[in-house]
Amino acid sequence: MISVMSSLRFIQPERIMFWHDYVPTGKWWTLIRQKINKTTTALLMMQRDAPTAIFGRRVVHSDHQSDIVRLEAVMKYGGIYHDLDVVVVRPLGRLYNYYTTVGVESRDRLCNGFFMSVANATFLRLWYNSYRTYQSIFWNFHSAIIPGFIARTQGGLVHVEIDTIHTPSWEASGLRQLYGDGVFYNWTARNYAVHLWYRFHNVDYDPESIKRLNKTVGQIFRYIFYGKSDMV
Repeated sequence: MISVMSSLRFIQPERIMFWHDYVPTGKWWTLIRQKINKTTTALLMMQRDAPTAIFGRRVVHSDHQSDIVRLEAVMKYGGIYHDLDVVVVRPLGRLYNYYTTVGVESRDRLCNGFFMSVANATFLRLWYNSYRTYQSIFWNFHSAIIPGFIARTQGGLVHVEIDTIHTPSWEASGLRQLYGDGVFYNWTARNYAVHLWYRFHNVDYDPESIKRLNKTVGQIFRYIFYGKSDMV
């Protein structure tokens, strides 16, 4: 809910295309739909079964299936893709000046948890065609390593954001900056978005529990939900 709220506030999209194989349920889904209905943003429910193959190669991991769907979606429609554990924290400004933008994950790897592009961009097509060699045993080869390689060898095709989207990282030091009690990362200085790497944390919060959550994610959740990062 916080992730979609952040898009409504800072991206102010003409439409949200919510890709799913089943429709979410629950009070947070109900609440975010109500919030969308109060804006000029259209919500399009894009139902699609998880792909089981690409270029004749079997795909079984749900993460890899999601990698394929998001890439095909942006190739076809253009726009901004972000995971539901990515929170946008300010308008994207200058990022709209580039045909394609992807953020750094770590070292020589990019991250497909957030990327934006015009439809049918050359960088996306090269990235997608790399799946002709897809093998399920290589976990992040096509989602992180391959786009990093394309960016280094054909840099004119993509704009790379180094530390404004996926910083702090998923590594232990980065997770401590996000989730450590009494630890605060200065996300207001440079970040367009913050990737929360939620699978490594997986703790449930709600509007009451975030009021005095004394950590970086507490600040971010309050900023989006209550409009200010201070403890309530």
